[in-house]
Amino acid sequence: MEKPVEQQYYDAKKAMEILNKPTTTFYREVREGKIPHTGKRPSMRFPKEAIDALAEVGLEEEHEKLIFELSTIADAWTKQEITKQPYGDDDAVPFKTVLEWRKRNNDISMHVKDGNKLVGWVTFLPLDESVIYALIDDKIRERDIPPQSIKRWTDRRLSIYLPIIEVVPSGNLQKDRDRGIFLIRHSIKWALTLTIQYDIKNWYGIGTTPEGQNILEALGFEQINSLDGGKRKGYILNSIVKPAKLISHYLKMMEAQDELVIPEKIKREISM
Repeated sequence: MEKPVEQQYYDAKKAMEILNKPTTTFYREVREGKIPHTGKRPSMRFPKEAIDALAEVGLEEEHEKLIFELSTIADAWTKQEITKQPYGDDDAVPFKTVLEWRKRNNDISMHVKDGNKLVGWVTFLPLDESVIYALIDDKIRERDIPPQSIKRWTDRRLSIYLPIIEVVPSGNLQKDRDRGIFLIRHSIKWALTLTIQYDIKNWYGIGTTPEGQNILEALGFEQINSLDGGKRKGYILNSIVKPAKLISHYLKMMEAQDELVIPEKIKREISM
């Protein structure tokens, strides 16, 4: 015998209790179509069979909605705050220096956000080549880069230094890996776009970890020096367009074989 209609449904309060969701989250998921219902507030009803099944099986896992966009000055300050605490770094670039760089070229950094939360970033510095070699030879550090050595994208025969690619660890290794892949993929797309738009002759990077060195080498960079018994290596890439197929292969390899290694705390994969 079929149950009366009123026995086939929960009211909102009971459905929230069974699904263990606060009011705001519950109604947001109702609007998104994740929780079946009939009627409109305040007379919504929720089918018992559907709610009981959701309580047992769970809702579909939400995926992050990551964005990759140009960093603002406010974003640059947020990055400074994240990297200061709790992992203080004596080699960190002072915010005043960052502002001086941006005054010369405001389009040198991109970031990854999950909603409004900053979770990763990358910087490309068009520099005097002599300054880049001083960095590679460990004669100066990034905090010592003079603002006047920063080039504009419209300058001729540019040399680009890759100072940093970072992901902020979340405590979830899978999430960190997904963010890292997203950041690297979009950083490469940005680099390819810049190469097409501007007169870039070569790219430079420094690998100070095995992971950073592996990434640079997989992307086609060639080693040009080695310091500290190989712990610190300098690299050059004469053209970023030429190894485009290799880049595509490397990204597929990372996704298929979990090649991207995320550290326990913030770490520079390609850095000083």
